[in-house]
Amino acid sequence: MLSRILVIDDEENIRYTFKSFLSDEGYQVTTVGSLQEGRDLLAQQNFDLVFLDILLGRESGLDILREVRQKGLPCLVVMITGAPDVETAAEAVRYGAFDYIPKPVQQQNLLRVARAALEHKALLQEKETFRLRLEGLFRCAREGIFITDRELRIVEMNDAARRIFQCEDAVVGKTFDELGDSREFATLKKFCDIVRSRFEGEIYRIEDLAPDGVSRLLSLTSSPLTTEDGADYGYVLVVREESEASG
Repeated sequence: MLSRILVIDDEENIRYTFKSFLSDEGYQVTTVGSLQEGRDLLAQQNFDLVFLDILLGRESGLDILREVRQKGLPCLVVMITGAPDVETAAEAVRYGAFDYIPKPVQQQNLLRVARAALEHKALLQEKETFRLRLEGLFRCAREGIFITDRELRIVEMNDAARRIFQCEDAVVGKTFDELGDSREFATLKKFCDIVRSRFEGEIYRIEDLAPDGVSRLLSLTSSPLTTEDGADYGYVLVVREESEASG
């Protein structure tokens, strides 16, 4: 599918140059000469990338940049400026611009920025798709899942974890050691000791009493969350009721 690019600039020669260079690279390019035309198109259509003049007559392209960010539109914005300076660039980046490109426009620089922006957008989409899939698995899993930080403070848990331990969202933000001495949390504290032993990946089984007083067998698997350089920044704990697993 062709990447869709919108160019918003009040100079006809700039619009022609951008469309010519970008179309020759296989992009689908639309150009407009005013802020309002740009607003209208962004409200009606989806674009992957917007090249936006920072000055459009008496109007500022930064207004559209702010609107793109506030509305969460699925496009990246590159500012076009005839007088690049540190203050202008810093303001554009503060409002969410991916980059800026100076006039007069050089073909090689324009195509480099366009490729970099579109590759970055594709990466963001890939990460968001992965996040949504993980979120779906997290919600639907029959196993109880706890996500903690490095101090074993609960950051998030799924509905299965709430059901297995009959616990509420009030436990989020607490370490396992801070959960209190009630029966349902005693097992979690044992799991906490296992995680501290750093035997990640192995399955541990513990007998305890369910909230209704019935004896049950639980298993735990833990795994560290690590950065690219191998540093731990948290843990994932997966708890399963063995009676359900065998049923």
